[in-house]
Amino acid sequence: MLALAFVLAACTDADKPNTAVSEQEAAGKPGTLQQETPLAAIIRSRGVQPINAASPEGLLPQIARELAKTDPERRYRGITYNYTNGNALARDWIVQTPNAWGQEAKAIKPDDSLPRRLRELIGSARLSVDIAMLKPAPDGLFLDAIKAGIANLASSGRPVKIRLLIGTYPLGPDIDPKGVLEILAQEARAQPRSRLSFHVAAMRSCLGGEKCDSYTWNHAKFVAVDGERLFMGGHNFWAQDYFGKQPVHDLSLFMFGPAATDATGFANALWGFVCSRDRRPDGNGKAQVASLLPGGEIGKECPMRLQLPPSRPRDQVRILSVARLGAGITEDFANQNDLARDLLLGAATRSIFISQQDLGFTLGRTDPLWPESTLERLADFLIADKGDVFIVLSNPNARAPVGESYSNGVALETVGKKIRAVVLGRGKGLNEETAGALLCRRLHLAPLRFGPDASWPENKAFANHTKFFMVDERAFYIGSDNFYPVNLQEFGMMIEDERASLQLKREYWEPLWRWSGKAAISGAGVPSCVFQTKTARR
Repeated sequence: MLALAFVLAACTDADKPNTAVSEQEAAGKPGTLQQETPLAAIIRSRGVQPINAASPEGLLPQIARELAKTDPERRYRGITYNYTNGNALARDWIVQTPNAWGQEAKAIKPDDSLPRRLRELIGSARLSVDIAMLKPAPDGLFLDAIKAGIANLASSGRPVKIRLLIGTYPLGPDIDPKGVLEILAQEARAQPRSRLSFHVAAMRSCLGGEKCDSYTWNHAKFVAVDGERLFMGGHNFWAQDYFGKQPVHDLSLFMFGPAATDATGFANALWGFVCSRDRRPDGNGKAQVASLLPGGEIGKECPMRLQLPPSRPRDQVRILSVARLGAGITEDFANQNDLARDLLLGAATRSIFISQQDLGFTLGRTDPLWPESTLERLADFLIADKGDVFIVLSNPNARAPVGESYSNGVALETVGKKIRAVVLGRGKGLNEETAGALLCRRLHLAPLRFGPDASWPENKAFANHTKFFMVDERAFYIGSDNFYPVNLQEFGMMIEDERASLQLKREYWEPLWRWSGKAAISGAGVPSCVFQTKTARR
């Protein structure tokens, strides 16, 4: 779910910010001269080049070099991009909920092991705990886990600094940082040995003001400990969505090593915004802070940065941390995540696996917005006719048990039509029939399924909140960034490791496609392919 949907749903077309539209729309309006998109201008002006998939160097070091071209003064290295080799994945590093492939929907029970692992992660801290999330504040089992981890830290007497940053969208009740802090620190304040420092912030960096014509707030989801250990991915900390009768599907990971420091660097950038601006709502954002130092009372001291020692190498897993700062924090290009995604997809030679909530965005609009440059990379791969694209999306009208939306209302057939249009626009010599035949062979589109059922009991649609893609079974992305075009702050990781890729394929992708593929509307083996033309059907 992305709360921006509710904001845009309330806007007229004239109200929509021009940085929250597709690259195609941003390039110019009908009847006007086409202008370069910001990303296209960066690629041209900085000389960004495609990746050589055959290079023995690997994919991620090449992508890191191309990203560095967009940051000539290296201001954002360690914030929106950074390549490290020396990382390790936890023994049970894959977190997929619910992990219940092949079961009947009525038999699926939510898995509540994640809160326990988060409690242990937080309780292991010796220097710092950084939590980033989207509003509302943590609740239920997630809140209990965070409080229990903090209580363990308080009784240990270790001087740990705890920062919780919550991205706030401008609808519904606002977050009260002081109230959240009081709940989190309740047991610590009663513990005489506690040496904990607490800092809680609610922020959004841009709300369509005169100097900042977009909507931007934090959408990243992670828990980073000591700059060495990290939980990160798509999971919000909302127990009601993951442990109810119809749990939302999501994917995250646990890792150790130098790349964990990048989450703290990203958080430092957001806290820098929080701490450096007036705490008054205006058109360029909003920030509120509550702090509690050892032995003191709740105030507003703001920790602009966490300074942590270098993380020691753990193993040989190669990770490229990628993030975006959206709008309102800097006027520099600091959305390296977007470019990294297209470079990795553009390097595919055999296969692309994608699991997302949506590719299109329509709420509040009559025409969908699309990630145009990303769809172009998929189209180019399909036109080469050397491999297959598999895509699993959320079901239309999917909602959480308490009503949060996990669907942008874009039908799977509409997604197919859009991809076909991009293929036709880029494929020389392709017509409707040849393009349709190509897509019926190579593009596999399906809605989320867990097992033999098409929905939860009472006809409730399955919700997919995963943000995942994999290229050639050798490199993959897990994080907070959706494919559909919005302008939020995001954090994720690209991992290039054969053993990890094969494990993720075996434990996550294969069962996901085994069941979702039964409802596919295109691809080899589908009885009635949505791209089949009338001529081909004769």
